[in-house]
Amino acid sequence: MHEDLLGYLLGALEPHEMRRVAKWLRDDPEARSELSRLEAALRPLEEDYQPPSAPSDDLVSRTLDALPPLPPASPVSTDESTQSSLEVDSNLPNSDASVRLAPMGAVVGASPRPSASWMDWVSGCVAVAILLGLLLPAIAQGRFESRKVACQDQLRQFGTLFSSYVSLNPQEQLPAVSPQGPEAFAGVYAVRLQDAGLLQDPSMRWCPSLDLPDSSGTQLASINELVPASDLHSTPVNRLKELQRVAGGHYAYNLGVVEEDSLTAPRFESRSTFAVMSDAPVGAITGGNIDSSQIGHSGRGINVLFEDGHTQFVSLSSLNSLPDHPLLNNRGDSEAGVNIDDASLAPSWRPPFVNVRQR
Repeated sequence: MHEDLLGYLLGALEPHEMRRVAKWLRDDPEARSELSRLEAALRPLEEDYQPPSAPSDDLVSRTLDALPPLPPASPVSTDESTQSSLEVDSNLPNSDASVRLAPMGAVVGASPRPSASWMDWVSGCVAVAILLGLLLPAIAQGRFESRKVACQDQLRQFGTLFSSYVSLNPQEQLPAVSPQGPEAFAGVYAVRLQDAGLLQDPSMRWCPSLDLPDSSGTQLASINELVPASDLHSTPVNRLKELQRVAGGHYAYNLGVVEEDSLTAPRFESRSTFAVMSDAPVGAITGGNIDSSQIGHSGRGINVLFEDGHTQFVSLSSLNSLPDHPLLNNRGDSEAGVNIDDASLAPSWRPPFVNVRQR
């Protein structure tokens, strides 16, 4: 039992195994309790995790500055023995008085050989340049991988919370985005998880690959502040807008689906291609494409959590090739899905449809 729950928590099971464990969790309260205990036991490991810091921009210049000073060049020797070795051999045929023979092993017209200390300094510079050229890309790649994996771990934890949420929902539906009003924004997912007593650590909403937003000058007490859904209806408009903007953190959430001409929360069916959550683009999507400067993870792609609990890093160039684009509905709009199998994710502040009143 523990092995299955641990694999489910880490997203290490096959899709059919994830579906089996998800069904088991919905039907067995004891299994849900054990999953919560395992998650609590693993949380200290996540809290102690520190992504490696990136090398400083001036690392190369500082390394070169640390090298010993350039040694002075040795003067060229012009003693009599050297001069005599360069004299013309009059016995050679067709000799020319302007021709001079170079010493053995030397190249005619070449500069004198540098001193040993000069060669050592040049060799050291070349070695350092080669070493930095090999190490810097490896360090950058390792930093990228560590942050990507940390983000995927957080998404898998959200997948576990969604499974628990569904097990408490009689209709077995994911958190609902309201069609209009103060609860009509994608980030209400985090609010509903907290209202259900499932989101114990609000900092999970912030991706390790991005900096935390500046809350100075806002009406938020903290960027981790989440108010109950009922309080949103009595919140002043300026504060409401701030809460809607940061409630979902750095992530994008499912806007819901249209079923029988009405917006509804997706029914949980452990689908392997139905996106539930992902990294959120910073700006708007134009023409179905995302500017690489608008996302984290070095602008390479986004992590996506699917309904069956598995996560996948999708490069920007591969988004349009997926069976169901995670950030657009089947009409190519950043709005709710047009049918029950059409997943569409959006940043925290986005309403389910463009022309929706959010207060």
